[in-house]
Amino acid sequence: MNIRYSAVAIALHWAIAFLILGNLLLGWWMHEAIDNPAQRSLAINGFQLHKSLGLSILLLSLLRLGWRLSHRPPPLPEGMRPWERALAGLTHWGFYGLMLALPLSGWVLVSTQWRGEAPLTIPTLWFGLFEVPHLFGLAQASVELRQQVAAAALSAHELLVWGLCLLLGGHVAAAFKHQLLARDGLMQRMQPRPLALLGLLLILLPALAASGWMLWGKAAPQLIVTEGIRSVPGAWVLDAQRSHIHFAGEHAGEAFQGHFADWEADIRIDPEDLSASSIQVQIDTASARDGVPLHESTLPEAEWFNVEQFPQSAFRSTAIRVVGEGEAVVEGVLRIKDRDLPVQSLQLRWDGQEAQIQGQVEIDRAAADLGMESDPEGDWVSRRIQVEVLATVQPPG
Repeated sequence: MNIRYSAVAIALHWAIAFLILGNLLLGWWMHEAIDNPAQRSLAINGFQLHKSLGLSILLLSLLRLGWRLSHRPPPLPEGMRPWERALAGLTHWGFYGLMLALPLSGWVLVSTQWRGEAPLTIPTLWFGLFEVPHLFGLAQASVELRQQVAAAALSAHELLVWGLCLLLGGHVAAAFKHQLLARDGLMQRMQPRPLALLGLLLILLPALAASGWMLWGKAAPQLIVTEGIRSVPGAWVLDAQRSHIHFAGEHAGEAFQGHFADWEADIRIDPEDLSASSIQVQIDTASARDGVPLHESTLPEAEWFNVEQFPQSAFRSTAIRVVGEGEAVVEGVLRIKDRDLPVQSLQLRWDGQEAQIQGQVEIDRAAADLGMESDPEGDWVSRRIQVEVLATVQPPG
């Protein structure tokens, strides 16, 4: 008779155990760190990791449960009393219930997109690889429902954590009792063997590598693709290699820098008659890139650029005034969503070969209605975003 669990069951058992222990420690730390300005950026990464580990535990627990239902476990030691056998069975199934209910309660909580008294716009990215959908359409529900569900899910999550800790404590104590006092070989049933150790490493090593990257990894180097920078036919021709729209700010105390990968310019300059000149730019807001998956997933959301309703932002010049030989000041309007923002800080310079429009624009998120539902005071994302513009153009033909 086989007295040990299968290699698959052993690998899943220990992998889930290590991931649960790590996630418990991470959860306690991040709830303190999120309110510490010096640790806030790391804590935000910790929340994404906590969600990724929780979902991984849920998936592995489902696999473990499926394996358990299709494979009979080894028998318990013959010397165990009936009440010990009954308690072992209850503990066994209690763990299955908690391993499924705990991550599900967390998934429901983050699906409400609500924290404390404020809404959130934070997607769940599984180890930064892909976005996990919110459950039951909660993110689009009414404010009252989101608040109620978030409060209930948070309470359930916390109670389940304490329940898991109590069950873990009892489980470990019982294991040591059987190993040191009863000496009935119970722990040998789950003792890893070479094949199980290999399976355990195949699960844990990628998880550890991904965890380190999520916590301490830097933004990925941005690949600047110039194919999306273009001019309309008949206008002055953009030199895409020498043109850009960059943006910069801070998130949780950490600086970020990004760019818009897709934009189109309609620039028509008459150096002899600047009153007949015009500058218009259409910016695809979905093309905002800064190398941080969380940012790039959040910016298209309704609270920020609302790409679904407003796929483009636009600039148009309203006046071009000469201020010197081959130099002018460009005034205009930048439209973000349904807001018109005045721009007065662009410079136009030209010679016989080309022209350049350049300058820096400071955007107040309140004026542009960006992120004002969840972060109106700029506690997380800086209220003022710096935008740097450079457009290098040559005459058509």
